[in-house]
Amino acid sequence: MLKPLLYGIPRYAGMRRHSGDAPALAAVEATTGKLPFCHRLVVSVLFLLSVTLPVQAEDAIGDSEGLWEYTGLVTGDGTSLPLTGIFLIKDGMFLQQSIFNAEPFAEAGSMAHAGPFWADDQGFGLISEQTLSLDPKGAPVLRSAGEIEHSIDVTRAGDDLAIVFGSGTRQTLKLLGDAADTRLYKFEDGALAFANGYFVLVVGDEERVVSGYGRYRAVDADLTLEVIRWAESDGATVINQRGTAIAAELTADALRLSDGRVFPIID
Repeated sequence: MLKPLLYGIPRYAGMRRHSGDAPALAAVEATTGKLPFCHRLVVSVLFLLSVTLPVQAEDAIGDSEGLWEYTGLVTGDGTSLPLTGIFLIKDGMFLQQSIFNAEPFAEAGSMAHAGPFWADDQGFGLISEQTLSLDPKGAPVLRSAGEIEHSIDVTRAGDDLAIVFGSGTRQTLKLLGDAADTRLYKFEDGALAFANGYFVLVVGDEERVVSGYGRYRAVDADLTLEVIRWAESDGATVINQRGTAIAAELTADALRLSDGRVFPIID
């Protein structure tokens, strides 16, 4: 039997911690200013959140847990960047995957993140263990920012979640489900989750990325992944997919895609 992964409150030596003050934000923006826009956006999207109403840490966890779909993203300068994506927050872990609504679709940028979260004195914290962005027109097309730790506050109104970052970037999401049936599986460089009839896959490092989400059907170990959005790269090219079906197999030791790729599950 595969067991859900439950994360505690890890602290890793050498990890970068960001605060919401202007000097820290300016320093990071200075270091990312020469990156392609898609990659700069992904870094800025993960900065410290600001909120209109403070909440207690445990309340923040409860307010945020669930399966969410994106309804919008607006940068600090007011630029709207429509995207299609998903954000799962459950059982001590989060997974996020999205592709921007650009045409031609093959040239659209994407981002994917995964890692643990926990309650802290700011609301809750998270570590993005996978911080991945793909830009088919970029040089390079794949960027991995490594592990980044954040303290986060959130604002929820009914089934709507608003996330406003220190950079001014605002993300909005709508609840798909409570994710009470979530199953989480950890890989060496990513994770797979199932919740409310959806799958979310985030795997990657400096050399390759495989990410996507959608609905799924399962018959014993056999899976059919009904892709809503999928983005992958071998470091040289990017492949975006939507509206396709991918055959896979999930056993106690690994996820296997029909093209032969294998992602071992770690305990």
